[in-house]
Parts: sequence; C-alpha cells; structure tokens
Amino acid sequence: MKEDHLLSFEVNRQTIGKSAVSSVLFQLLIKLKGLITMPILTMLMAPSELGAYNLILVTSSVLTPIVTLNLTDGVGILFAQEKNVDTISKMFNTILNVIFILTVCFYILASLFYMFSSEYGSYVIWVSLLLLANITNKLPIFLLATYQKSGIILKNTFQKDIVITIATIAFVYFGYSYKGMVVSAFIVQMFFSAFLYRKIYSSIQYSFHIDKTILKHFLIMSLPLLPVFFFSWIVQSSDSYFLAYFSGQETLGKYSVIYGITNVILSITFALNFFWFPVSARLWVESREQYMKIFKVVFVGMFAMLLTIVCLFELNSSTIMTIFVRRAAYYDAHVIMGTIAFAFAMQVLITLLTAPLYSNRNTKAILFSYLVGGIINSILNFILIPKIGIAGAAVSTAIAYFVIVVVMGFLNYRLAGFSFIDSRLKYLIPIYIAAWALMGWLRGYLTMPEIFIADVIFVTLVMASIYKQWMRNDERNYVSALFMNFRMKQTQGA
Repeated sequence: MKEDHLLSFEVNRQTIGKSAVSSVLFQLLIKLKGLITMPILTMLMAPSELGAYNLILVTSSVLTPIVTLNLTDGVGILFAQEKNVDTISKMFNTILNVIFILTVCFYILASLFYMFSSEYGSYVIWVSLLLLANITNKLPIFLLATYQKSGIILKNTFQKDIVITIATIAFVYFGYSYKGMVVSAFIVQMFFSAFLYRKIYSSIQYSFHIDKTILKHFLIMSLPLLPVFFFSWIVQSSDSYFLAYFSGQETLGKYSVIYGITNVILSITFALNFFWFPVSARLWVESREQYMKIFKVVFVGMFAMLLTIVCLFELNSSTIMTIFVRRAAYYDAHVIMGTIAFAFAMQVLITLLTAPLYSNRNTKAILFSYLVGGIINSILNFILIPKIGIAGAAVSTAIAYFVIVVVMGFLNYRLAGFSFIDSRLKYLIPIYIAAWALMGWLRGYLTMPEIFIADVIFVTLVMASIYKQWMRNDERNYVSALFMNFRMKQTQGA
C-alpha cells in the first residue's frame, strides 16, 4: 500500500500523537455539544421528556450491534493488520453490503411490530430513525478511524455537530420535544455521512459483492464479541429501564442529565477507541515488550488523572448543576454525580485493559468480564433501585464497572501474560479514596467561590505531587522535553 493512500498508516510517535490529539478533540466536540445545549434543553423540556428521549437513545444503542452483528467493532484488528488496498476494499464492501441487507430485514420486522403493538408502537418510529442514522454514520467512521484518519473525522464531526445543535434547539423551541431531537439527528447525520462515504469511495471501488470467505472470518471475530457489547450495555444503560419502571420517566430524566454532564469523561474512552486498539493490535505483533512498557506508564497515568477528575466532580457537583441546568426540578440529582463519574472512570480503564486481551484474541475473557459485571449490575438494580431510586442506579453501575476492571486485570495476567500493574498504584489508591471522601464532605460546607479556590489548590497539589514525587526520572524528562518542544514550536510560529 502506498504511504500516501487514504487507508495507509504507520505506528510511530507522529501517528500516535496526531491521532490521540484529534481523537480527544473529536470526543470533546461531541461532549461539549451536549453541555452547550443542556441549559437550553433543561429549560425547554421537563424531566419526563428527557426521560423519554433517554429510553429511545439506549434502545437504539443496544440494537446497533445486534442489527450489524457487531461487524463495525469486532473486526477492527483484521482491518488494522491488513495493508493491501484491494483486500481492504473487498473487506469493507462485504461489511457494507451485509449490514445493508440486515438493516432492511430489521425494518421489515420493525414495521410489523409497529402495526401490531399499540402500547410501544409510537416509539418504534423514533428508535428506528436514530438506529439508521447511527449505523450509517458508524460504518465510514469505523474504517477511517482504523487507518488513523482522525483529521477527516474531526472536520466532519465539527461541522455536523454545529448543524445538529442548531437544528435540535430549533425543533425543541417550536415544541417538538424529544421527537424533534431524533429528527434533527437523523437528517443531519445522514447528510454528513454521505460526505464520508464519498471520501472513502474516491480511494477504493464499490462493488455489491459479499466475499463469503471474508465474511466467515469476520463473523468468527465479531459474533463472540456480540455478548460483550450486550453485557456492556446492561451495565451502562439497563438501569434506565429499571428507573423508568420503578421511579418513572421524571427520575430517569434527572439521571440522564447527570449522565450527560459526567460522560465528558468518556471522551477519553472514545478517543482510545479511535487509535488505541489499532495501535495495540499492531504493536502486539511487532513489539510486545515495548507495548507492555508503554502500557504500564499509560495505565498509572490514566488512573491518576481519572481519579482526580472524579474528585473534582464530587466537589463541584452542585455548582455544575447550577451552571448547566436551568430547572430546579433537576437539582437534587447532583448527589450521584461523583459516583457516576467514578463509573465512567472505570469504563476508561476497561478500554485500556481490553486492548491486550483483544490483541491476543482472548475474546472469551472479555466476555466473561462483562458477564460478571452485567450479572452483578442486574442483581443490584433489582435490589437497590426500588429502595433508594436514582442513588441505587448510580451505585450499582459504579460497582459493576469496578468489578469488570478487577476481573479483566486478573485475566490480563493469567491469559495474556501481560504484567501491567505498576508498584505506584498501591500508594495512589488509598490517597485518592481519602481525597474523594474529603471532597464529598467539603462540598456541603463551601460556597461557590470557596469551591473554586479549593479546585485550584487541589489540582495544583496533585500536579506538583505527581511530577515531583511519583514520576520517574525518564518520565519527567520526557514530559519536560514535550513541553520544551511545544514552546519552541509556539515561538517559531510567532
């Protein structure tokens, strides 16, 4: 494959750095869109309306891997390790054509369900629209991300999200509520997805052909991972159904607002999905020893950063609600913000831990981890949500994700022979537990200006402690070199 071809990439510092930055920016755009629109949406929509939209959203999310047979996620390793353009073309056309046929079949079944279901028939239309938009947009992004073309994705997403934000606000303002949110997402995503398909097929040739051999290899990889996504969905989203059933859509609407605010943490997860898995798959084959060294540093650094973010969410929860939410009816949900932030932090660590198992093709181990977490989450939902409502949903989600981290970490050692635990973690864990408890206690005694001062002091102490006490000399020198390189570029630019 030519180096300048759309579907070529090399694993080097420049590629990883560029993809990492672009991927983080990509996800921040998505999350910031939610934060920007949240004050307007919470002012114009009641909690029950946001609760209805949340049900549509989580239903479409669980249907996406089922309808596509997980072909857009489970076969990334096969694409990342393939360099021949003609083969890549056959592979992508096979996926595209199979998913097209599967989607048509789904819509036939959805039409029958709509005709014979009087209670939930109205939701079928909105779920189906959002599902089609998600699948159509997911296919080209999957391919471009695998070959590290995050710049193209970033530009497309930036333009798309501006239009979606404007259209969403307009629809909601004129009284279309959650239905307007779905319609705006559907129209805009379909339109901007067309540009990505055009970009891809300017470099490869389309053919309405399904290569049976390729499809067989794909299904061997994707189908075993399908239960993984299902149990992952159980941990992250099934509590929406429990809350709606036991506490009503109004409580679910409050819960979705907390999710919408704290899932800015998941920017890291989705960014990792864009470059971490392709890079991991390549390094696992080319230089496993180097990969393990990198992983140790990344894991401990990510752990420290994530727990710092969790502490900040705990301390600032009521302030954040006051800033971003316009109706007082939502405010009492702020007490679960730190817990949900911890759950999302664990999800980022899971993304890191999945890569070695995925690269070593231990898909059953990944499934087992999510199976354990999904079972624990379902049991806790049944026990806690009827008794303590929204707090029970948050606690069950956080515990389930933490269990998955522990199980997956153990299986990395046992099955993949991947010794990633850094000795510094045994000191960091108790320190962060104490800091989290302190932030929860301080929150009730500090005013908004005092909380801001506490934020600055806490972040300064964390950064100084990590740099001076916890980082090794080679890590400290590397960070200093990056900073000096950045300053040099800024000076040259000026």
